[in-house]
Amino acid sequence: MTPAPTATMAATPTAAASATTPTPVPAPPAPGPGPTPAVRGTVPVVPTSSPTSWAPDAPKLPYLLFNQKFVEGVTVDVGLDMTEIDEVFWHIFSRLPDEVTIYPSENYFYFILYANGMQYWGNIRLAAGRRERGVLSFAYFEFTEFPSVPGTGESHSKYFTDADGVRLTEIDTVTWDVAYNQRTVRFHLHELRQDPPELFQLADNEVFIQRTLDESGFSFFLLFNTDDNYFSWVLNEEETVPEDFGPLADDILVGRRSGFALWIDGEHQDRKVLATIRSISVTRNDYYDGPFDQLADNYVDQSNVSEWMIRAYPALEGRIDKWGYYTDTERASRVAISAYGTYYTQADIIAFVERAKATDDPLRYFSRGGVPLPTTPTPAPTLEPTPPG
Repeated sequence: MTPAPTATMAATPTAAASATTPTPVPAPPAPGPGPTPAVRGTVPVVPTSSPTSWAPDAPKLPYLLFNQKFVEGVTVDVGLDMTEIDEVFWHIFSRLPDEVTIYPSENYFYFILYANGMQYWGNIRLAAGRRERGVLSFAYFEFTEFPSVPGTGESHSKYFTDADGVRLTEIDTVTWDVAYNQRTVRFHLHELRQDPPELFQLADNEVFIQRTLDESGFSFFLLFNTDDNYFSWVLNEEETVPEDFGPLADDILVGRRSGFALWIDGEHQDRKVLATIRSISVTRNDYYDGPFDQLADNYVDQSNVSEWMIRAYPALEGRIDKWGYYTDTERASRVAISAYGTYYTQADIIAFVERAKATDDPLRYFSRGGVPLPTTPTPAPTLEPTPPG
């Protein structure tokens, strides 16, 4: 369990859903009407409300990376066998600070490693529901800057438990100590408010599900349309927006860093709906592949997110747990709320939004990524080990 949110979250869905109900696939963000000024922000300095009184070591200056360190990193022979998961885990774990903060709301602590002339991206994860059982997930994959297809490089993952010498100790619900090989690192889980949006009103047929924090640094609201049973992602402007958004059209904003394309929803206080994201980010599996993989797992008992998934995709009934993980597949897979589209060019963005506006419900079009109504979602394999049988 995690600390109770500041306000009661959406109740369990009660209305029945039809087996042919439209359900979310790729979708976009929404901005406001008329010529839109750029939305700007800086990297947030986020205080913690943890009972431990510890505060994250937030930077007071812009993040700076010197090419010297990059060159030294890619040319040094670290002597790592990247097929030996335990060896790689110790290489990462032994170099962590004594205390770290996990910001993304699915509890991934991400890292980038250069070894043997290759670039690897990975994570240490204290997953909700597993950390309480003493299970830590570790995974990494070969990152390709310009892949032609996703997932072509090597990848490795493993669940670490007490049997491997890894011990997890709960200090409080948002503070965990991880001990391994005579070293202990304290992990602080980022707390999220879980009250409905304050800067715009929900439509009569919308329900607030949860607030999330993506690994890209963006905060989002996850909403659900109860008439047509689909999800939408809306930018949370109550928090710092770490991006310089520029207008592509009167009602479209595009992030210069993230590539996130937002549609300005003029009927709802100019809220900014995530409409579409870069296709290359999905293929590369980078930090800008959309908020689908950062649900607010620590607040699952308040959001009842799996019940909304089932309402959107009735075929999921009896097949997923409360976090949305499939219980009938060998490989660890999860329902992907990819309620936005993907694009290659700015012309694609404009055309996608224009097609959405030509329908009777642009948000519904966004939520499907412009494709025909599905009856079941596509499982999203997680970069995690296969659950034990």
